[in-house]
Amino acid sequence: MNLTLRKLAMLEKNLIQKEENYRVQGFATPPEDVVLREKLSDILNRVRVI
Repeated sequence: MNLTLRKLAMLEKNLIQKEENYRVQGFATPPEDVVLREKLSDILNRVRVI
């Protein structure tokens, strides 16, 4: 379980960095990345509460 949480956190971090790179380059973030990051953040927040 701990390994899974770490991998999810790394995935979230990578998505945030990817969004920042898009922003710096002047591009819009693809909508599927935003939805995936929101779902991932929601899952991690629920697990952290437990």
